[in-house]
Amino acid sequence: MLGGFRLGRWFGFEIRIDASWFLVFGLVVWTFSELEFPRQLPGHGPVLYYAMGVLGGLVFFLSVLLHELAHSAMARRRGIEVEGITLFIFGGVAQTSMEARRPLDEFLLTIVGPLTSLALAAGFKLLQMGADAFGWPAAIGVVAGFLAFLNLVLAIFNMIPGFPLDGGRIFRSIVWAITGDLEKATRWATWGGRIFGYTLIAFGVVQLFFGLLLAGLWSAFIGWFLSSAAAGSYRQFRIQQTLSRLVVSRIMVRNPVAVGPEMPVSRLIEEYFIRRSDGAYPVVSDGAVLGLVGVEDVARIPAARRGLTTVGEVMRPAGEVPVARPEETLEQIVSRLDPKEQGRVLVVEDDQLIGLLSLGEIGAWVKRARELGVE
Repeated sequence: MLGGFRLGRWFGFEIRIDASWFLVFGLVVWTFSELEFPRQLPGHGPVLYYAMGVLGGLVFFLSVLLHELAHSAMARRRGIEVEGITLFIFGGVAQTSMEARRPLDEFLLTIVGPLTSLALAAGFKLLQMGADAFGWPAAIGVVAGFLAFLNLVLAIFNMIPGFPLDGGRIFRSIVWAITGDLEKATRWATWGGRIFGYTLIAFGVVQLFFGLLLAGLWSAFIGWFLSSAAAGSYRQFRIQQTLSRLVVSRIMVRNPVAVGPEMPVSRLIEEYFIRRSDGAYPVVSDGAVLGLVGVEDVARIPAARRGLTTVGEVMRPAGEVPVARPEETLEQIVSRLDPKEQGRVLVVEDDQLIGLLSLGEIGAWVKRARELGVE
């Protein structure tokens, strides 16, 4: 992901567009306008072809978005929280905060994506037939027919049984249901994804030998992406499994050192941040947690004003800091931790602060556990 912007909320889901999307959108419009539509509807000028290309490109990506919205809606219906949908260079992805808990949930939230693409293909085919029957401009029928074809290809491609494609997830859900072993099912589906990715790379190389430069490069690039995504998805799955078995109290910093709100920032830097390794401290007064102050907060204060500024003036108020209970799993809380906002959580029990935890500590613990072979 290259960073992008928020498009808004559709049906309660946040929609984002990654900067890489503009690259593929430009390529799609160029392909439609310079190659595909002139072949299907010869004898017209570039203005019409590019108007058809832009319209076709936008509606195609709207189809991709509807595909991901179907996944998201079913996930929400099955009790799985969806953080948002992002359109990027390879289409779209719905980001969930947790894995499916049952094979049936995995199957249902996955199958609706390809089914949506098939329904869209049928709808665009009917639009093409209507355009031909009622004598509408030929450009409408050409665009509708090509969108029907693309959505059909999207449905078929996604059903290839290789993780993380939809077909790979469906395959995983079936193996999971038969064996009762989610890890084995994920490993088999991941190998399917990697094999398919390697096959696409090989196919791309063959295309290059036959002079099909653009097609060969795209096949190889998509194959590389799929094989890498499959391997990465399996690593992510293993980490998520570890986090689902670990409770917060296991690795939190117990009874963290706290500071008072009236302390000058200059003293906080000299006596705490310089002399200790902690990157943040809870701010407590009369036993009540007021907030959290980190290196990021005090670094913004000019050196000349640090002696005149108190911790209470620069801290993040308690209401803005994520809170966890000691019995919660790391999987439950990790989605609350924003790396851009210190990535720390206060651990509270019976309204009393008992610990502090950060993304850095979680990452370090997982890294050590993997190096030592500890489950």
